Amino acid sequence: MKRVLILALLVVFSSPALSSAGEDGAGILKQRCAKCHDLTGPAPQTIRKLWERDAPDLFYAGNKFRREWLVEWMQKPVRVRPAGVNYLRTINSSPTQKKEVEGKNYDILWGSVLKPLRHLALKPAEATAVADALMKLKPYDKYVSGMNLDTSMKVGLDKGEVLFDKVYGCLSCHQVEPGFGGYTGAEVYTAGRRLQPEFMLSYITRPKNWDPKIWMPNGNVKPADLQKIVNYLITLSKEDFNAAN
Repeated sequence: MKRVLILALLVVFSSPALSSAGEDGAGILKQRCAKCHDLTGPAPQTIRKLWERDAPDLFYAGNKFRREWLVEWMQKPVRVRPAGVNYLRTINSSPTQKKEVEGKNYDILWGSVLKPLRHLALKPAEATAVADALMKLKPYDKYVSGMNLDTSMKVGLDKGEVLFDKVYGCLSCHQVEPGFGGYTGAEVYTAGRRLQPEFMLSYITRPKNWDPKIWMPNGNVKPADLQKIVNYLITLSKEDFNAAN
């Protein structure tokens, strides 16, 4: 009788319905992530809602991220946005307090205002399960449809930076290496590892398709330059900036 009871308990506790959250990516997202991240959409439709957002939306994660990066990042979270998601709380835009880089002025952080990143770290099995669940979130297939990267359009780092900075002015918001560039956007020296090429092509073309009230402008990037920029970002992401430091 005892043996039967033990077997029954083993069956119950090994059932998928009662498995630990570590084996259920969707469960982890709902229980641990939904408080900060929007998993259902839509993106903020008003400026007020945009400024209330304190963590990136994840409801289109499957259209945006590379799965392998998600698995790695969720085990060892690091800051991707130097000034945080809501940068108005952490950026000093006073003309007398800006940092000059190559003759241009860039915003600086308000000292210690930006708190250390406090993002939960997942175990390997949990990170894999969550990444698989996130990759299923693809409501914006229509925006990446037809976006194909031309890998034959090679561009060196120097020429790519000139295009990124001088021609389209992206460096005013984004950093091409740690500490070099603006603070209001996400770092781009990891973009090639973080983001799917189709997403980058689509987002740069029309960011407001993805985020209607986002501050990133439609830069009217020429098709050939668009391809060069994304190829440049992928090449840039292969640089080891930790070794340089």
